[in-house]
Amino acid sequence: MILAVLVDLPECNARSQRLKSVFDGACWALDVEPEFVDVTSYDPRAGQVETVPTVFVFDDADPYGEPLAEHRGAFTAGQITALLERGTALV
Repeated sequence: MILAVLVDLPECNARSQRLKSVFDGACWALDVEPEFVDVTSYDPRAGQVETVPTVFVFDDADPYGEPLAEHRGAFTAGQITALLERGTALV
């Protein structure tokens, strides 16, 4: 199993809400539970981010370890689906 994490700005703008919706839909379509981290939080995964949004795919057994795959910047549902499939193949 994998864990997908979207690290983005607080949900204060339409862009963040739209990307969260795309990410959420792509994750649930592949039966992957999405996780959301605010870049301003104390979550250690937010400290790794230089570009928002950033999507990390982790091995579910090590949610704070090295990411299996990542995507930086804006994305489409197809890009997130491909990222999740790549992460699943690496577990």
